[in-house]
Amino acid sequence: MNSTNILLKQDTEANLDDRYLVPGLVRGLAILKLFDQHHQEMTISEIAEKLAVNRSSAFRLIHTLEHCGYLRKMSQKTYALNSNVMELGFNSLSKSSLIDIATPIMRELRDQIEIAVHLSILDNTHIVFVSNVQSNGPFTSNIHIGTRWPAHATVIGQLALSQLSEAEVIARYENFNDWQVYSERTPKNLDALLKRLEDVRQQAFMISWGHFNHDMAACAAPIYSQATQQISAILSVSCPLSSYSEAEFSNEVSKNVVAYADKISKFIYK
Repeated sequence: MNSTNILLKQDTEANLDDRYLVPGLVRGLAILKLFDQHHQEMTISEIAEKLAVNRSSAFRLIHTLEHCGYLRKMSQKTYALNSNVMELGFNSLSKSSLIDIATPIMRELRDQIEIAVHLSILDNTHIVFVSNVQSNGPFTSNIHIGTRWPAHATVIGQLALSQLSEAEVIARYENFNDWQVYSERTPKNLDALLKRLEDVRQQAFMISWGHFNHDMAACAAPIYSQATQQISAILSVSCPLSSYSEAEFSNEVSKNVVAYADKISKFIYK
């Protein structure tokens, strides 16, 4: 199903009368949605093919979007998004806090996988939970806003630390002596932590299967700022080990966590 049909289907499902739809506007919005990190520039022919319209129709739509400042012509007859696209939502989003933006999306994730969802930030050598959405099942998480955990011992903290340079990590842990060990996977000293972070930097997400809280599973994925491309926060989920099989948690739950972390990242501009 192409992007135009998806948008039309969404409007129908929302009980809108098709007689009031403006097909040209729907197709114009669909063009803007075609551009992403893998398709930063496209030709008229490529856009026409993806929309399943003829080249003449695609040209008129592209010309209109270019005239309005939402597309710009590049070299080699390609087009790319222009800065006006960013301005559509930037003014309101830039005034919204991370928690305001993330919490509704966290609720969507909770409804999808039915377990607790958390938002954390790095604070020196600890992570701090700044937002939580309880599961809609029988389990109630004992993690509260303001709960602090040692960053070196948790997948959340290790992901957050992984964006720092080795020198920055050393500086933070220079006078740190509380290398409490929770399992065989807990770094026991600074050298072990630095080695772990080398591996973490290659990972899109991390899973703990009873490695911090022995009867709990957790999955964490980074949320990035569009402005700096640095990690702004960590999205994570947690549940008793009995909630999912380890394979299910590692494969299915992790995909959802990464997808929703990416979804939040699209709206973070600080």
